[in-house]
Amino acid sequence: MISLKFIKNKSTLAPIFLCLIFIFNLRNNLFPDNFQQDDIAELEPIFFDRLVCAFEWGDQHPLFSGLIWISSKIFEWPEYFISSLVILFAIFSIALFFNFLENLFNFNLALLGSVLLITSPIFNTYTVGLKQYNFEIFATIFCLWFLQNYRDYIMESKYYINFVATCIGLFLLSFASAIPIAILILFLIKLNKRTFVMALFLFVASIPLLDNLLSKLSRVSNGGYWDDFFISTQSFNHFFESFYFLNQLFLKTIFPIIPHPLLVFIIFLSIISVVFKRNELVLYSFVGIVSLYFLSILNFYPLGGGRTDLLFIPFLIVLLLNFIDTFTNKILSNEYLNFISIFSVGYLAIILISTTVFYKNENITPALENIQNFYNKENVAVIVTEEQSHSLLYYSKKYYNFGRLSGENCSMTINIDNLYIQEDNKNMREIDEIKNYYEIYLLGIELPNTTGQVRIITQQLTQENFKLIEEKTFPGFIKMFYFNRG
Repeated sequence: MISLKFIKNKSTLAPIFLCLIFIFNLRNNLFPDNFQQDDIAELEPIFFDRLVCAFEWGDQHPLFSGLIWISSKIFEWPEYFISSLVILFAIFSIALFFNFLENLFNFNLALLGSVLLITSPIFNTYTVGLKQYNFEIFATIFCLWFLQNYRDYIMESKYYINFVATCIGLFLLSFASAIPIAILILFLIKLNKRTFVMALFLFVASIPLLDNLLSKLSRVSNGGYWDDFFISTQSFNHFFESFYFLNQLFLKTIFPIIPHPLLVFIIFLSIISVVFKRNELVLYSFVGIVSLYFLSILNFYPLGGGRTDLLFIPFLIVLLLNFIDTFTNKILSNEYLNFISIFSVGYLAIILISTTVFYKNENITPALENIQNFYNKENVAVIVTEEQSHSLLYYSKKYYNFGRLSGENCSMTINIDNLYIQEDNKNMREIDEIKNYYEIYLLGIELPNTTGQVRIITQQLTQENFKLIEEKTFPGFIKMFYFNRG
């Protein structure tokens, strides 16, 4: 039985209340009928017939891909299990972060820091999806918590094992977790030489994965999408402009309604305040933020990329709270601390009222009900744009028993002979077989007032003497076009 003392304990009630508010705010986006295509892409490992192929596919999160594969053998629709797991780790993160902040500062600042976390737009967005990023933020918070409590555990061998196992697990769930873990290991070695053995073990255990990690970094640094998310070093002006712009993007993921120039100034003061409070946890957070800037300058890790920023949010909140703590201790009396809690509740209320959790609605199922009878049908072609192909393949299993099968080398094939996935950079004229069909069904997405890939394909088909007979729009701006040759 829960004691009355436990129920009245504000340090217990506050994180529970915050977690409930967090879930309530997400309620309209939890467990959608159809997850959006970028999330569905994470489910591709289910089409492999071997677990090792799932691990190989998830080159930056092999354990996460393995969990997806295993869950698909247990559940008909594994996306809901994976979504529940992501939500659960979000709740763990909130509760652990509150506990850490209260022990580091006080109840009032712990409440403020936790409110800043649960109102973060990017944290909310990736809690309702199927991505691994919530494991990354949990990794950062776990590292902060462990550094705060390591003296209680470091002398017992079983805690070495538990810590090493947790770090390896978080690393395999997402390779980006290596950043806070690596910094933590350096701090532990400095504080206690015995941890060198633990660090050495972790390094040896991660050697087989370093090739994949370096490969991932190479793809990020050379990928066109991320080119604008690295701090420029071409000149001082370029450096300043990119630094300020990317910081604005970074801060927008945490503080959705506060003016960015003010925030940049406050964050600058927060970083400076590290000098006035020589705390290893604050210093650890400082090194974490500096590492983000350093990696961005080296074109290794994008700054301001939204999902890439999630890992560093706890570090930034710690620095901000340290500034507030230093300011209040030196200038204000303790009686003003209650104002922080009042501000936190007010800020939470404003965010909940003025903003909504974004999740892209893409309900492809109604469209599939129109075309599923035409898979492998003679004289009929089914074309889907590349970005919607993941959703089509996954949700089609409801209507047609097909999949992507793994061979000895984990290659993938689609056993629908008349299905064509149209790559963004490929012209329909390059597909010779299209000319042999009399009917074509085209599936894609087209946002209002835009001309995307699906519209380009319709133009190309028209040029190949196909006539547009019917056009349908489904929830989430999913489009289906029917063509024939007359």
